Amino acid sequence: MPRQFAPHKSGVHRLACLSLYRVLLRECGRLSTNLGIDTVHGIKDSLRPLVRYRFENDRNLLSPSQVANGIAAGYGFLDLLRSCSAGSGPSLARLTRTFESMTIQADETATRRAKFASLWKPPPANRLKHLEHLKKIKNPANYAHDPSNPRVFEHPAPLPSIKSGVRKVPNLIVTQGIPVLKYPGPQPVLLNRVIKNKVKWGIKKFNQHHALEDLALLAACEDEWDDILRRQHGLSKAEELGWAQTVREVDSQLEQKLAATMRKNTELGKRLWDVVVAERELKEKERREARHERRMARKRAAEGMEDVSLSETKAIQD
Repeated sequence: MPRQFAPHKSGVHRLACLSLYRVLLRECGRLSTNLGIDTVHGIKDSLRPLVRYRFENDRNLLSPSQVANGIAAGYGFLDLLRSCSAGSGPSLARLTRTFESMTIQADETATRRAKFASLWKPPPANRLKHLEHLKKIKNPANYAHDPSNPRVFEHPAPLPSIKSGVRKVPNLIVTQGIPVLKYPGPQPVLLNRVIKNKVKWGIKKFNQHHALEDLALLAACEDEWDDILRRQHGLSKAEELGWAQTVREVDSQLEQKLAATMRKNTELGKRLWDVVVAERELKEKERREARHERRMARKRAAEGMEDVSLSETKAIQD
């Protein structure tokens, strides 16, 4: 259902539900007062938590049929509580049966959940990265950024600060005139949203430009009609801008905005390319250092083996 028709956004609906909620809680207290705890077999302690849970769980319902059924069930339960408070035996028996069935259902649910928990197995290793990516998507902190200082320009980061311990070199791609750094792995949701919004903005401005071109023809006709009227009535030409000139100025402002956006994207592409070059150079440097470390480790291991063999030879000779 569209948001503007959401029931929980309506003040009238909220007032009606709040009134029903309060009267149900009040009747729960009257039931325990009129009949006593022993008479209702301990039901009093479960009535109010049940009402609170049901209203809390259904507060964001959007389906009109579900909302109507929920309100009807609430008023039906209210009538049942009032009948029980009046001492009606059938109503009290019905309330007791209802709670007994709910208790059985709760026990079955707990048993089923315990069974599922015992069958749970940890996800395979090849799914861990995907699950970690889903957690990042759900975390609102990953969507926060500072427009004045984007985090992408904090790269290249030092190797110790990289969690995986392996530097990933990005590629510079251009989509719809928008430069983007593409790192290996899943593309962030925020980046997809930014690209989509920028593309929509460009399409909107392009459509506005075409609309102004069509409007320029109509504006020229209006200027001709104004000139005809001025000649017939002997009026001088007005100092204010004509229709066509106004349309041309608006179109010129639109072109200036598009040109400024293109210049901004060009500058952004240059800065992103600097990041790519720096990442590549640092990756190559770290690769050479790692290769040197492996070579030195093999050399030290070989020297250690030679020392061990010499000591064993001397021991045999002695």
